[in-house]
Amino acid sequence: MQRAQAEGLTYRHALTDGQEAERTRIAHELHDDTVQSLVAIAQSIELGLNWLETDPQRAKTLLSGARTQAVENVENLRRLIADLRPPALEELGIAPAMQLLAAQNKNVQTRVGITGHARRIGESQELTLFRVAQEATRNAQRHGSAHQITLELDFHANDVHLTITDDGLGFAPPPDLDCLAQRQKFGLLGMKERVEQLQGTLRISSEPGKGTVVHVTLPLDPIVQPTEKVRDPVCGATIEPDQAYGSLVSGEIRYYFCCPVCQGAFQSQPSLYIKTTSAGKSMG
Repeated sequence: MQRAQAEGLTYRHALTDGQEAERTRIAHELHDDTVQSLVAIAQSIELGLNWLETDPQRAKTLLSGARTQAVENVENLRRLIADLRPPALEELGIAPAMQLLAAQNKNVQTRVGITGHARRIGESQELTLFRVAQEATRNAQRHGSAHQITLELDFHANDVHLTITDDGLGFAPPPDLDCLAQRQKFGLLGMKERVEQLQGTLRISSEPGKGTVVHVTLPLDPIVQPTEKVRDPVCGATIEPDQAYGSLVSGEIRYYFCCPVCQGAFQSQPSLYIKTTSAGKSMG
């Protein structure tokens, strides 16, 4: 019991330190990069306006440089926001977000396999699966020196499975993952905490020299599907409920969508499409 308390305390301290370190990193990045760049842009615009009549060419050069800096700032902010909350996850769902994660992984060959009926699931489930995949792929590269990583996402009616396999160096995991706090392996412990908060299970299989396999199972809330066909509120396509890309509840009515584009459009402005639907009767 004392060991468990000590491990829990160590993890809480590490979690707090990690959060503070991440806040500090973001603050430094915003101050040293974004803010300083915006100051330089403002100065360039001011000088450009002053020289607009007396030296138009010089003014044009300054304003052109300011525009280039502004575009770079936008890209940097998008990257920072994507680290905090991936847009693909929110707009398209876990399956496309996994594929984007693999595509962005330039240093290691990463493959994504999706089986079952791929669809949108709960926001917390999607975020947990994405963060686990993100952490596992980082670990495989940083600590495992992996050359190949495979992400497998398997959808079932009542749960979803994620398996991350790499061919890296591997390690000897402890019988109880809570012991990882004493080994300073807080990334793996954080994955476990995320999964267990959603009543899921996480298993790690690894041996030195034989790579690592991380397997996650998350339960899903069962959804009673209508028996008749439904109509996509965005494009009007008629679809079978169990073949829909995904569904959302708005105003106690569940709406079904044929593709991620329609679902994303509905999510961004649901009132625009609900008004054109007769009280959701055609939604099933």
